[in-house]
Amino acid sequence: MGVIWIGADAEEFRQRAGGWLEREPVLHSVLLTSVDRERRGAGSGGVFAILGDEDGDGDGDGDGVAGVAVWTPPFRAYVSAAPVGAERLALALLDRYPDLDGVTGVADQAAAYARVWAAHTGGTVSVAMDQRLFELDTVVPPRPSPGAARRAGPADRDLLVAWTLAFEEESSAAPGASVAERVVDQLIADQRAWMWDDDGPACFVGVSRTVAGVARVAPVYTPPDRRRRGYASALVAAVSQAVLDAGAHRCALFTDLANPTSNKVYTALGYRPVADVTAYVFTR
Repeated sequence: MGVIWIGADAEEFRQRAGGWLEREPVLHSVLLTSVDRERRGAGSGGVFAILGDEDGDGDGDGDGVAGVAVWTPPFRAYVSAAPVGAERLALALLDRYPDLDGVTGVADQAAAYARVWAAHTGGTVSVAMDQRLFELDTVVPPRPSPGAARRAGPADRDLLVAWTLAFEEESSAAPGASVAERVVDQLIADQRAWMWDDDGPACFVGVSRTVAGVARVAPVYTPPDRRRRGYASALVAAVSQAVLDAGAHRCALFTDLANPTSNKVYTALGYRPVADVTAYVFTR
């Protein structure tokens, strides 16, 4: 494998690795939307790394790229590279950014990254969540549920911030209140926050911007006292159909493998598994 390029310029990273990422836009949805957010100035700054293959460190059509990693604090780094490439990226980023505190990626790739980090720091790694990435191009309508979908507005902001924090606590994401507020504000401003109403708000679904033809559904949150009534199924179906109607080629979402119910729900809507993804937390 070739050299590693590391930089803080999201636009340069896109020019070097964008073509490679877009070859598998569902698998790289998180990376593509992270880069899109930073390019638009809607993020808080990031670190971008490219592992070159034998021909170099990449150009605009994706040739020469063997893997990438992106870290946009306070989120974990996200890696996409064969395990041996993930190990090289881990070493390169550890050398420059010792405070990097976690990684997410396809299961064997993230495991390779985490293993190298632990071996070179003496720290410990633990699994924050085992996930499954799904994709959909045709919605299978669920059974009707009472209520209706609507886009969220400014009046819903405080509730959605509280629900986002609750979702993060349940899912071990936990980037913090300030990030939850920023995410909700952007979702509402872009009309990408949706709610299911049934005698009041019953469920919340957000969706990413469509990048490379893919929109990613997240978060999906139903408060505990409103669960098991079909609200999440109905709202995810409605949102997925809306983004497909608006021009997305496919929708993507992640599920928690520890929650078999959600996996069955989304499969019933037409979502198909793409890859298993693991998130790790690092502790020195």
